[in-house]
Amino acid sequence: MNTTTPYTLDQLRDLVPVYALGMLRPDERAAFERGLQNPEYAASLERDIAIHRAALERRAAPARPTPNDAAGSTPAAPTRAAAVRKASTSRATRAVTPPIPTAIITRSVRRRARSARWIVGVLGAALVACSAVAVMLRRQADALEVRASQDRIRIARTEAKLAEREKTLQALLGGRGAVVLVNLNPAQSAGAGMQVFWNVREGKAVVNGYGLAPVAGDRAYLLWMIRDGTPVPLTLFTPSEDGRAMVASVELPTTTSGVTRLAVTEESSAGAAAPTTPPLLVGDVPAKGATP
Repeated sequence: MNTTTPYTLDQLRDLVPVYALGMLRPDERAAFERGLQNPEYAASLERDIAIHRAALERRAAPARPTPNDAAGSTPAAPTRAAAVRKASTSRATRAVTPPIPTAIITRSVRRRARSARWIVGVLGAALVACSAVAVMLRRQADALEVRASQDRIRIARTEAKLAEREKTLQALLGGRGAVVLVNLNPAQSAGAGMQVFWNVREGKAVVNGYGLAPVAGDRAYLLWMIRDGTPVPLTLFTPSEDGRAMVASVELPTTTSGVTRLAVTEESSAGAAAPTTPPLLVGDVPAKGATP
């Protein structure tokens, strides 16, 4: 039973046998005593308690000895005539003995019904407790599943970052002395900047941007290569919330010949064949760049 909700009269009457025996749990006893203080329940509960205690006293009372038992004498064996008289008297007694009163039978049936209700109540409470435990375990399992799913997402993100860093290291270390560093500086205002590590031998580059302003959802930054005076689009990228951008494995030529400058503009996220906005970052390729 839920001790936070007041018991009904039927629930309290189901607890009467256990209360009379002094076997209620502390929370059930407190609820039962509150019921006794309820004017609507008190009379009925006190009557049931009295009946149950009287029944317990009758069961516990010892059998009264007969006069012959008290004297310690042994009755003499009846004669044949006495046996005949006893049988006649017994038949006559049975003939005039009235049946058991209906009230006694009714009380017995009620006691059994109350005992049955008490048993049903105990079983119901056990079922409710089992259901509550099952719900608690289900919630704990759901919470663990959510936590495991979150952990899998974090692991996947970490693995993706590690893979990206691996690409960056391969691009930088694979140059074997053929890496050209191009620093891109703001064309107008200070703050943002970019470094391009160009592995000329492999024709790959790693882009590291910082201090970049956020862009709209349909916009992106575009890195350009100025080769023989013509802008050539290289890669689109967007910065993170902290204004940083790391792009690995950017395709570049395997020679710096004819490449004079790198630049960044803001364009449509679909890309552009030619710059449509003034450059935000510009950097010159070193004149003595590595050439395989």
